[in-house]
Amino acid sequence: MLFMTLIVTAGLVAGRIAAVWAASLVNPAARTGLRACISCNDKFSYSRQLLSIIVPIKCRGCLQSDFRWPIAVSFITAMVFGLFAWLLQHGCQTVTEVRPSMEFWQNRLPFHLVFIFLLTTATIADLLDYVIPDAIVVAGILIAIAFATLTGELQLIHVWVDWDYDFVMLYGPYLPEWMKQHQHLHGLVWSLCGLLTGAGLMWGARIAAHLILGIPAIGFGDVTLMAMIGAFMGWQPTLCVLSIAPIVGLVLGVGGRIITGRSFVAFGPYLCIAALIVLCTWRLLWEEIQLKIIFSHWPTIAGMVSGSFAAFCVLLFALRIFRAVPAERLR
Repeated sequence: MLFMTLIVTAGLVAGRIAAVWAASLVNPAARTGLRACISCNDKFSYSRQLLSIIVPIKCRGCLQSDFRWPIAVSFITAMVFGLFAWLLQHGCQTVTEVRPSMEFWQNRLPFHLVFIFLLTTATIADLLDYVIPDAIVVAGILIAIAFATLTGELQLIHVWVDWDYDFVMLYGPYLPEWMKQHQHLHGLVWSLCGLLTGAGLMWGARIAAHLILGIPAIGFGDVTLMAMIGAFMGWQPTLCVLSIAPIVGLVLGVGGRIITGRSFVAFGPYLCIAALIVLCTWRLLWEEIQLKIIFSHWPTIAGMVSGSFAAFCVLLFALRIFRAVPAERLR
């Protein structure tokens, strides 16, 4: 009980820091309520912004407070921290092939809580100003690569696991010997492979979205965001994130269009939500849905990537048609 209380409290603080950090990185013209008062546009001092991490303070000029969305972010982040810690304790990432020497709460929990904090910050920045600052993703990439290399056991799944060979029933999955003998090198390779997978495939999606929609629907910030997600998760979970994100985007994007009438929505938050879903359901995806069989067979992997990309293009065409419908007719 005390452990979960500490995690939730950390989430409250992390959510507030994420809000302040994101607001400090976006365009100063964006009205966030943290850099300047929304009502009278009176500028807040840097000390005021730092103090707002602890408690919202009213504007001295008009007595308006910034408490609304930053506090909502804090509570949502606290709930996500608590839910993830609970799921991790109950084996949401426990798979047969990965047997770290340390308990999950000793290394993987703090590693992924930092990841969730960075995803939260990126989401806020993208919602505020349709931008994902390099300061967030570059810091995340460096943290992911450094800790993956230093520990060598933060991976959701090893960079290669083969369940598709003749003697798997006798000896279990095949793991290359170099991974066992060079644990830290494997951590580095695992993180870099995820980074390259996320950035490369998102770059292709960016080009496709521009061609189909006729507008730059996926920014370069989304490419760097997927690079960070890949560095934290590895290439197999990253492919899952890229498969789930369009579905998340379709559901939330359609709902947002109906409610707000906005035809353009940021794609970064959908990637972050998809990454969180994969983090919390990795055992289900790998063990129960049997993705371990798919990710042991290169032709199947290629087919999965091609099929997901084709489905993404179909969704883009559907979105183009949907955007052409006046919002009033959808209500």
